[in-house]
Amino acid sequence: MVISDSSYALVTYLKEAGVLSISWKLKPDTDQFRNLYWQVLQFVKTSPKICYYSTDISRIGPFDAEQEVWLSREYYPQVSDIIREDIYAAVIFSEGHFKALVNNYIASQLLPVHDFIHFNYFTDKAEAMDWLLYMQKGQDLAMVAKS
Repeated sequence: MVISDSSYALVTYLKEAGVLSISWKLKPDTDQFRNLYWQVLQFVKTSPKICYYSTDISRIGPFDAEQEVWLSREYYPQVSDIIREDIYAAVIFSEGHFKALVNNYIASQLLPVHDFIHFNYFTDKAEAMDWLLYMQKGQDLAMVAKS
């Protein structure tokens, strides 16, 4: 199901897999970035709990520092308030971006840590989806074990 398709991003919800996916086509400006994420949040509010997400930034490279700060300080807390469960996010990078991150990694203590979001990083969309489905199966098994 297509939630949004603009010149800068495609947002889809794969209902059978329970995965919401954002594929960035062009680097968004601040307004486009925030508007898209608010649109995603509105969709999440009206849907059954969506706990599995994929964000493909392989075409655009990393978000700006301002965008990262906004996600961490404003957006993620609202996601937590709505979903009230752990979420799993697969982030897809280009090979070059991924290598640069690994080689130049510096931990940032400036942004809050969100324990409810479990990020994993990939350079391949299929591997990202496999991980999300694997995590989903693990959660399903945990729920069966609790009952």
